[in-house]
Amino acid sequence: MKLKRPVEGPNGEIAELVFREPTGADIQRHGNPVNLDLINGDPKISYEAKAMTAMLSALANVPPFVIGRITASDWNTCALAISGFFLPDMRS
Repeated sequence: MKLKRPVEGPNGEIAELVFREPTGADIQRHGNPVNLDLINGDPKISYEAKAMTAMLSALANVPPFVIGRITASDWNTCALAISGFFLPDMRS
């Protein structure tokens, strides 16, 4: 994920974040960052901001302060990019 605006990391400038696939252990450690509402009308996805920030940090292998420095637009783009990992497989 290329960032709109690079941020300063522990070892210099970071212009891109690369995310690995999460595991069950990641969810145990950081919480499930995605809420799926299938009951109230059309399906809706929302994020638990603290859990998502922790998960983005873990999956990109960067300290949480790096995620705190990215733009809000980049945060939301990254969150959307990894959301599919936390949604149930609805295929029969």
